[in-house]
Amino acid sequence: MNALVETLGALLLLAGALLCLLAAVGVLRLPDFFLRTHAATKAGVAGSGLVLLGVAALLGEPGVWLKAALAVLFLLLTTPVAGHLIGRAGYVSGVPLWRGTHEDALAGVLPRAGEPDAEADGDGHADGPPVQRVVLALAHGPFIDAAIAQAVLLAQRHGAELHGVAVIDVPRLQNVGPVPIGAGWHAQRMREHRIAQARRAAADVLQRFEAAARASGLRWSARLDEGAPRALLRERCDAHTQLVLAAGAWFDQGVLGLRVDVAQRLDLALPRPLRVLG
Repeated sequence: MNALVETLGALLLLAGALLCLLAAVGVLRLPDFFLRTHAATKAGVAGSGLVLLGVAALLGEPGVWLKAALAVLFLLLTTPVAGHLIGRAGYVSGVPLWRGTHEDALAGVLPRAGEPDAEADGDGHADGPPVQRVVLALAHGPFIDAAIAQAVLLAQRHGAELHGVAVIDVPRLQNVGPVPIGAGWHAQRMREHRIAQARRAAADVLQRFEAAARASGLRWSARLDEGAPRALLRERCDAHTQLVLAAGAWFDQGVLGLRVDVAQRLDLALPRPLRVLG
C-alpha cells in the first residue's frame, strides 16, 4: 500500500512539474500577451495543484492533505479570476493580438484603446459624405499589426472597401548626405541597398495586411508605391476616403530607424482628418 501511495505521489509530482515546464516554455515562446497569459494560468492551477497533491500523497499526514486541499481550492478560486482580469486589462488597454488571429470575438463587446468607435467616427453621414474607402498607409513599425486590425474594424463599421498602400519614401532613402570626391560609387550602392531593404520590409507588411484583409470578408486591395509619401497619399484621398496610418513609424520602412510623429510630418490637408492607429 505504501509503495502504491509513493508511486501515486511521484506521478503527481512529475505531472505537475511537466505542466509547469510546458507553461514556462509557453510563456517564453507563444507569440502574444493573451496566449502567454493562458499558459501562465495553466501552470498556476494545474501544475502547482498537482505538485501540492503529490507532496501530500508522499507525506501522507492528514494535516498535510488538508493544507494541500485548501491551497488547491484557493488556486481554483483565484487564478482563473486573476487571469481573466489581466487578460481583460490587456485587451482594453490595446495590447496587440497575434497577427495570425482570424477573429476578435470581443470586437464591439469591450472598448479597446485606439479602436475606432461610433462616438469618435460618427456614422459617416451626420458630418459629411459616408466613408466608402479606408486607406491604410503601411509602414513597418512596432504598431503595424494593431493598426491593420483597427483599420479592418473601421472598414467593417462603415461597410467600406479596405485598401492597403505600402509606401517607400525613395527621396529620403536616397539622401545619403554629402558624398566625398571619388565615393560616388559607394554612395550609389548605399542608396540601392537601402531601397532593397525597404522593399523587403514593405513586402512583409503587405503580406500581413493581405492575411488580415482576406479574413475580414471585406472588398480589399493592396499595392506598393514608391516616391514622396505626401504626394502619393494625398492623391488617393477624397471626401469618401478615410486615411489611416500606424503610429511610430515612417515610410523608410524601418531601414533608417526613424521614429516620428507621422501625422505632423505628413501635414496633409484632407477632406477627412487622417487617423493614427496603434
